[in-house]
Amino acid sequence: MFKKPPQPKPSANIKSSERRNLLTSICTEYDIEKASLSKEDEHALLPATIKQSSYQSIQGHKGIIYYDTEEKPLWFKPRDHPIYPTIYTLWKAAYLLPIILTNEPTIERLMNFANLMLPGCIPPFDKRATKGTLVGVSCYKNPTVIKAIGHCSLNMTQFDDVVDRRGVAVTIIHSLDDELFKLYDRDVVIPSEVNNVKPSAIDSTTESIAEVSLADETAAQEIGEQPPRNETPLEQGNETDITEEELAIENIDNFFIRAFIQCVKQSKIECPITASKIMSEILKCFPRMDPKYCNIKKSSWKKTAKYLKALEKMNYLTLKGKGDDVVVTAITISPEVVANFVPHKTMEDSKTGPTPSKKDSEKKLSVVSLYKPNNKARMIFNKLDKDFQRLYTKQELKTILNEYIKVSSLPNKNNPKMIRLDEVLLSLIGGTEESLPRDKLFDAFLKKFSSNYCVLSPGEEMSRSTPVHKGEPPKVKILTQNVLGRKKTTSIVNFETFFIKPQILAEDLKNLCSGSTAINQSVHNPALTEVMVQGPHGPAIVDYLKNKGVPIAFIDFEDKSKGKKRR
Repeated sequence: MFKKPPQPKPSANIKSSERRNLLTSICTEYDIEKASLSKEDEHALLPATIKQSSYQSIQGHKGIIYYDTEEKPLWFKPRDHPIYPTIYTLWKAAYLLPIILTNEPTIERLMNFANLMLPGCIPPFDKRATKGTLVGVSCYKNPTVIKAIGHCSLNMTQFDDVVDRRGVAVTIIHSLDDELFKLYDRDVVIPSEVNNVKPSAIDSTTESIAEVSLADETAAQEIGEQPPRNETPLEQGNETDITEEELAIENIDNFFIRAFIQCVKQSKIECPITASKIMSEILKCFPRMDPKYCNIKKSSWKKTAKYLKALEKMNYLTLKGKGDDVVVTAITISPEVVANFVPHKTMEDSKTGPTPSKKDSEKKLSVVSLYKPNNKARMIFNKLDKDFQRLYTKQELKTILNEYIKVSSLPNKNNPKMIRLDEVLLSLIGGTEESLPRDKLFDAFLKKFSSNYCVLSPGEEMSRSTPVHKGEPPKVKILTQNVLGRKKTTSIVNFETFFIKPQILAEDLKNLCSGSTAINQSVHNPALTEVMVQGPHGPAIVDYLKNKGVPIAFIDFEDKSKGKKRR
């Protein structure tokens, strides 16, 4: 629906009465008890101040978009359709829609305006996912983080298996990074987990009940009421029993099984391994909770050996030994179970906590240089059975070259640092020398590969969806110079590579430097956007970019305003 920009008109605040009516219609449409919403839940659905604007896209779609005060689209209502939540709203209230799980490559297809096909879905399906129902689509790795919404084209509840089946499962109407999502022009961090628990009347009244109880207790003390001496120890004893029985044994058993699966998924377990060693690894993967439950004695098995034997009966591992003296000889859990398992936060994560050092806590963007082989290097990759079409990092190419040298027996026997050049290496790097030092050979080897690069956000890892650019990674150029006599300006270009948007940069520099800013095309390269601020503010802008995560090696500052000194 939003493959093209929706072209909204300027937004305006709506009246408080209109907001109340809008909230009522949302609660009715999505089966929410309005009385059960706390203030926090209500503002997650609809903030106190709401703006609206009408839109009409090039494709002919018409309707209304509702924003918050930062112009972030929260809801949209196409003409002759009910009101729909945007991805931003679902990142605060995932309980609004039933969720259909899929994998990461399929999510990437949905972001390119494709529909979700039935073979790309992961069963079991929510009972609410019937034909025509509005559903959310998320990756199985982050099941509560919805990345697209659409209508079910099939009754999903009838499918227990999707192998060898065909058809469109969900017709997508809005997805991550479509034109509606891009109306909010600031940087957005995709959450790793979202609340998907529907508010209930019990939750909303807990606080008021507590206040009433406290008021009654205070009133009783004022009129001289005191509980009988016999009742106090009994009541305290009952409270203790309740807290101890808070978590059922069945739940604790389930947590131990989940901890084992997460241990297999995230750790490398080398068999054979003793019971005590594998138990220490499993406890590291125990879900984050009260540490008193992180004890095998709290489970129904009571002993490590019985717990491991229970896992053996589930075909998760094989044991050798008798009684309590057992050794795990193999991990036999099904790869499908491990692949479909959704990891949880662990006790080990809670122990580490935030790092106290400021340097460690600084989150920086990382620039990864990548290299693509040319045709002359094909023989090397073929001999080592390596993929010739993919991109490689510098370290990976170093490993490949060393492996080729070893396989081809090229080191000089008297001086291993010198490498004899065979016909393949000579044709690749050129020259007439018969041998080269290993480091010089690698430098010449690397120059024959075409350069590429990608920029990763803090904590991001390389994936298929990571944009890769040709050439060497650019530097953010900051230039201070004189214009119109003594007037000085500072201009910045090449910042968009590092996820900094021109409008945000201009607004931030306006406040930081207390000067007017302008956004124009670069004079030297019209393909680049230039942000200019009045005054000599080079060092302040360098610090700003460092705080934004730009590595200092990719910041180039030049001050031409001082001129050359006369002799």
